[in-house]
Amino acid sequence: MDQFGHQEGVASGPNHAKVGQPCKPLLLDPIPELTLDHDSHRYTYKGQLLARSVSEVVGHNLTPEQRAGMERYKHGPDGWAARGTAIHKVLEHHLKGEPCVMDDKWSPWVDALLDESIFGRFRLLACEFLLVDERRSIGGSFDFLIELEELGVPQGKGLILLGDLKTVSHKTGVGRRKPATAQLGAYLSMLKRLRPKVQVSQCVTVVSGPERCKVIREDPEDCHAAWEEAWSCYNLDLPEF
Repeated sequence: MDQFGHQEGVASGPNHAKVGQPCKPLLLDPIPELTLDHDSHRYTYKGQLLARSVSEVVGHNLTPEQRAGMERYKHGPDGWAARGTAIHKVLEHHLKGEPCVMDDKWSPWVDALLDESIFGRFRLLACEFLLVDERRSIGGSFDFLIELEELGVPQGKGLILLGDLKTVSHKTGVGRRKPATAQLGAYLSMLKRLRPKVQVSQCVTVVSGPERCKVIREDPEDCHAAWEEAWSCYNLDLPEF
């Protein structure tokens, strides 16, 4: 059996680095007829545009000041959108066992991220996986679903982690970043309905910063409860027709 998660290394060029590892198969089939338009971040299921995304629901209670702050630091080559896209891309390729070319400026984030033990020996179940709650007309996508490989533990019996990656601009921000509890609860809820055989052991928020990374582990039931609370608050403000 392959030594899943073994990193071959990082080869640096003048402005870019290349990350790779042995190839591992994806095990979950995608949900049929579910798509995401990345530019608008809108989901379509069975030809119908879904009314909302998980991000919309969990961000419903953000204040105008918080939204303005997010918008202020979003754009540009060093904004959080570019940083998040770059780091997510590296992690996705790492998990899939594919080479990835990145700008060297992201190396402090990537080096600390890939040093995390959960990305050492693992079996990939799904990555950037699209989900839908048709009843609530919600779409979402989680970053990764992996089974940790442990000595003496048979395949299929290891801890299964449902994960979301968050990036921050400064090392000190890693400790301050809160877990994506309700967001992970939404993914868990949809995953249970769509792929009931998958038994998630822990929900994890991976916070990636320059030269520092933190993995926050949570009980799936706590995440599910947080999601239901977030949905209830959002639903109260929906207009009645």
